Amino acid sequence: MIKKILVGLEGSVGTERATELALSIAHANQASLVGLAIIDEPNIKAGAAMGIGGSSYKHERDEALLLEARQQAREFEHRFLQKARAAGVPARAVEVTGKPAETILGELDNHDLGLIGRYANFRFVTEAVDLRTWDVVVHQASKPLIVVPENDLREGRAVVLAYDGSAASKRALRLYVRTGLASARDVHVVTVNDSGAVAWELATEAAQELGALGVAAEVHNVVSVRPIAEALLEVAGQIDAGLIVMGAFAHSRLRNLFRGSVMQQLVEKTTIPLFLAH
Repeated sequence: MIKKILVGLEGSVGTERATELALSIAHANQASLVGLAIIDEPNIKAGAAMGIGGSSYKHERDEALLLEARQQAREFEHRFLQKARAAGVPARAVEVTGKPAETILGELDNHDLGLIGRYANFRFVTEAVDLRTWDVVVHQASKPLIVVPENDLREGRAVVLAYDGSAASKRALRLYVRTGLASARDVHVVTVNDSGAVAWELATEAAQELGALGVAAEVHNVVSVRPIAEALLEVAGQIDAGLIVMGAFAHSRLRNLFRGSVMQQLVEKTTIPLFLAH
């Protein structure tokens, strides 16, 4: 069950949406929230090589950026705690100095679930875009992670559980049930395959396992020549899903969701939070 939820804090709209979703999950599960603000001192102080006489300027520049980072972090923390108080959810903010990806992964080890805004930028004072942190966290997270887009989130009760029979998709299924989130939504198992019969067999296998875990599920076998991401999003739209669940490193065709253009397509096009589990 979910008792401790970690939310990565920075200034993007995706993080605002992630906070809103985290509050909803915490309220429904009587869980507590931790908002993590990161001061990226290693990257700030790394900077560029300076010539003779430049060290004094670099020191002043570093100190100014660190001050700006701390001020912005306090603002992120303040907004987060205000929202938690208004929602009646127990929460605290933690400010850590360190490399963003490593810091998030370390803190996530002590929580049951993490939420991060899509395109969250934890290097906000030095970089316009921070794809490296997002990529490392998604690929190495030890606990389930929900990636949240910037748009207003749906309130639909349905969830798409993407399943291809791989070890990764089986783990995602079990972890999703273990969190207790499955009890709050109608579960739809979706398998996309070139063969409708194979898709039906795999989806039915997942539904049976869910049944053994006390969760009822509806089966969808989808035959499509389009990318898996597009097929999943289409089904999610049809059933008004509020969440998509999948294994982060599935074998077979679902593996492509996290590598190359298909993964990028899903991340860019989704309007639905993605529950990822290794």
